[in-house]
Amino acid sequence: MRESQETTFKRPRLRGQLSQRWRRIASRWPVFVWVAVALLAACFYVKSTQFGTLSGSAQTIQHDLSPLQTARVKEICVKVGDAVTNGQIVAKMDTTIIDAQVAETEATLAAAEGSWAAYEEQMLSLVRTADNDIASAQVLIAQQNDQKDTEAAKLAELKAMQSKRDELFRNKLISEVEDDALRPEIAGLERSIAGYAPLISMYTSTLERRKKDRDDLQQSLRLGPDGDVRKAIALKTSSQTEILKAAVEMKKLERETYILRSQGDGVVSEIGVLPGATAKPGDIVLSVVSPSHLIIGYLPEVRRGYLKLDDQGYAFRLTRPPVKVRVVAVAPGIDPIPASLRPSTAAQQSGITFRAQRIVFETDAPDLAPGESVQIRLTSNFWAKLRYHFGFQW
Repeated sequence: MRESQETTFKRPRLRGQLSQRWRRIASRWPVFVWVAVALLAACFYVKSTQFGTLSGSAQTIQHDLSPLQTARVKEICVKVGDAVTNGQIVAKMDTTIIDAQVAETEATLAAAEGSWAAYEEQMLSLVRTADNDIASAQVLIAQQNDQKDTEAAKLAELKAMQSKRDELFRNKLISEVEDDALRPEIAGLERSIAGYAPLISMYTSTLERRKKDRDDLQQSLRLGPDGDVRKAIALKTSSQTEILKAAVEMKKLERETYILRSQGDGVVSEIGVLPGATAKPGDIVLSVVSPSHLIIGYLPEVRRGYLKLDDQGYAFRLTRPPVKVRVVAVAPGIDPIPASLRPSTAAQQSGITFRAQRIVFETDAPDLAPGESVQIRLTSNFWAKLRYHFGFQW
């Protein structure tokens, strides 16, 4: 019995030997590592598949610069890839023709300003001529009326005499020759009096036309019936001066349109017309692509309605850290997904139409390139950083 007690081995209790317990746990670290990896993978899966992964791209804002008039491209001031700012000159058109037009309008203005005295005399002469023409037409009408009245009175007297002669001829007191002696004169007077009506009508029409011309002249000078002609002419010349000055300014503004300026900050993406070539209105001389803070994402059709306004997540990029995004618009319909944004290479090359709900995200990322492709996940900042740290951002 004593021998059995001496040879039996019994493991000492480790309750009080913490250092040995930790050594035993440390010896099993691969198990714990794999458990942690599995948990991490499960979390990644859960967070990434909550709403699925959305393919998207940064919105592209392209400004196509075209001339307003047909002209030859004189100079392209930038090249493809150059960064430009809003209002920066990017191209110049040939201004030879418009320069000549500006010089012509300026010369017209100078000549007009130097000829106002002659214009005033000319206008006064027109007023006098119009008044004289009216007076002449009135005199002619009065003369014709007087002549008509005179001949009408003479005709009446001759007809009275002819009536007496006819009575004498019927009584055979005078011969037929004597009876017909006044008839030619009476017929001539009747024809003459009949001709006064169209003549007086013509003179009356001329008078009305000259009065209208006088009224038009009066109105062009903005004169009342008793207006001061010289004052009216001064106002007229002043107004014409302002009109000519405005024409000069308009031509100068038109000349400014021959200089093409960038309509926003961005990068020159394309040059469509080279120097020396002629560009017409609508021809794209060059294009500028401006950055945008909006990303267009496509939520798979089977997950339609899963996203709502103000939902937040992160847009993962190939070579740069993810950027925070927020839903700012949700399209009500379903649209085809562009081939470049389909989830796989096989899907991009497939002829099948993939459909999705368009979602507009907003971000404040300053370095988001126009058209840049991203993968959007609705995840937290912690998981986004963790995915990026382990290289799982795509």
